[in-house]
Amino acid sequence: MKPLEILNKSQSFAIIGMSDNRERYSNKIYYKLKEKNKTVYGINPKGQYYHNLEEIQGSIDVAVLIVNPSIGIKYLNEISNLNIKYLWIQPGAESEDIITQAHQLDLNVIQSCILREYKATEIKAVVSDLDETLLGHSKIVSPKNLAAIQKLKGKGIKFIPATGRPFYSIQNTLKELNLFDNDDYSITFNGGMIHHNASQKNIRTHSLDHNTANWLYQFGKDKDVCIHIYLENETYTYNLNEDEKHHLKNFPSIKEVNWENLDHIEEPIIKLLYQNTNIPYLKSIEKEIPNHIKEQLEISYSSNRYLEFNPKNVNKGMAVKELAQILNIPTDQILTIGDNSNDLSMLKVTEVSAAPKNAIKEVKEHVTYTSSKNFEEDSIHDILTYFKII
Repeated sequence: MKPLEILNKSQSFAIIGMSDNRERYSNKIYYKLKEKNKTVYGINPKGQYYHNLEEIQGSIDVAVLIVNPSIGIKYLNEISNLNIKYLWIQPGAESEDIITQAHQLDLNVIQSCILREYKATEIKAVVSDLDETLLGHSKIVSPKNLAAIQKLKGKGIKFIPATGRPFYSIQNTLKELNLFDNDDYSITFNGGMIHHNASQKNIRTHSLDHNTANWLYQFGKDKDVCIHIYLENETYTYNLNEDEKHHLKNFPSIKEVNWENLDHIEEPIIKLLYQNTNIPYLKSIEKEIPNHIKEQLEISYSSNRYLEFNPKNVNKGMAVKELAQILNIPTDQILTIGDNSNDLSMLKVTEVSAAPKNAIKEVKEHVTYTSSKNFEEDSIHDILTYFKII
């Protein structure tokens, strides 16, 4: 039988490696199986669940392994002794030793992501970060990624860019992907705006408090950083260095300024950031920001060079929720893909999420699947293939 058939026909599951953290992958599997009206038991010797399989009263059809292989291998004899029909090994819990011993015990082994098996038929939209996720250094969509996204769209599944950049700066990417249908949207400024692609209009705006933006600007002037000030249609930079100038060579509407403050700006300031390629230095700056200012901000990092500031609770995750309501698509039918800390919020609001190989550690620890490909190696194609949605 195929994995999905086994899922549908099996009734009782024991998840070995349950976590008390509701955001962990084990919990997502637990509640997905519950949603499918399965009987589900959690196993964790240190948690609030069953300490071992033998404590469970009643038969178990499937033992789901989602722990470090060095721990998981200790459960194999118990699984065999209880005559559990299937050993379902989740990504990250596999090892050659486990597979070898499982076969020696004549266990029926399945190596697949349970959420992937369900989601292959449920995903209605894919929300993806752009830079260092979909796009390489050339900022051009690779032929393989482009073909994958076109195939996705051909199946009626939406592809939605979610970027920290302004809407005007992603027009070439939207044209490459042909994302101008009446229900095509983009999340920009880390969730600061949502745009309707065809009309070019913003339908949601969340801007910084002007006094807070002014404080951040003047505070940053005393640091070794380049400052970006983002309005909807213009970007201003203070102290633009040569490295950043090269990095922004394909970025339109950049204007260098030497303002004393931001008092003269009348338009909403959507986002502000500090740039320096030394991330520890940027983190030291973040620590210097007083609490009464931090309390007003959503702070994140991106591209291994940016410390970004949005209004409190304004992030990609919030924007995904807003857009899901507009499109009438539940968040559990959305796949999110990203690589950096400014993507974490949206990776946490969906049941399934993924990252390219180059993603930061915090992202890899959270997502359902980490690709073996980086952003220059067609990771989007790999991810969409892995989840069986193309």
